[in-house]
Amino acid sequence: MRLLILSIAFTTLAACGGTPGAQPHDMSAASHEAAATEHERTAQAHAAQYDPNASTERSDCLPRGGAHEEGAACWSSVRNPTAAHSEEADKHHKMAVDHRAASQALRDAEAKMCVGISEADREMSPFEHREDIASVEPLNVNVSSAKTGGNARTVGATVTFRAVPGMTAQWLQRVVDCHLARNAVLGHVVPEMPSCPLVPNGVTATVTPTSDGFAVALRSDDTKTAQEILRRAQSLSH
Repeated sequence: MRLLILSIAFTTLAACGGTPGAQPHDMSAASHEAAATEHERTAQAHAAQYDPNASTERSDCLPRGGAHEEGAACWSSVRNPTAAHSEEADKHHKMAVDHRAASQALRDAEAKMCVGISEADREMSPFEHREDIASVEPLNVNVSSAKTGGNARTVGATVTFRAVPGMTAQWLQRVVDCHLARNAVLGHVVPEMPSCPLVPNGVTATVTPTSDGFAVALRSDDTKTAQEILRRAQSLSH
């Protein structure tokens, strides 16, 4: 359900928006809103320069050899010299709409993911509870190729929490999902959480129960993001 909610929100937006930089994870919700405001200002400036009654007349007569070709008509056409401003106004208005939709998608996802999560658990990353972390290990997957055969590739990290009273896999998953959505709203820039592996853009996290606790598998298919996940996770055990 959590993945379905995010997928519907972001896939729907991707299908209707074509503005570069206006996909939800391209920037924070606040930055999307600022971009929307700027595009609206630009749209209004162009709209102010558009005069629907303006017109100019010109002849579409193409002379050959310095003289008009016999038998060819020199048509006259009337055009609005300010029409380009109307087109620019429409373009920037659409960009503003796309950025606002991206911001709303991020905020809607956070609202859905964080329902029932306490303010304290929203504000503090679960990974800040270092005393309850039992282990941190690289998350490796097997990759096969014709040249090298099979080898392991690091795609992130697995952080295992000790079982504490009241914790369940379902509850921890909800907290993790809330933080993923919250970090997206913040544009994946959360300086107050320098060690939280949920902050980088493109992280997925899955919680599974273990014999004596709960393992959180954090991964990304992007190599640099995977390295950042592992770096942050390993700093938790220092």
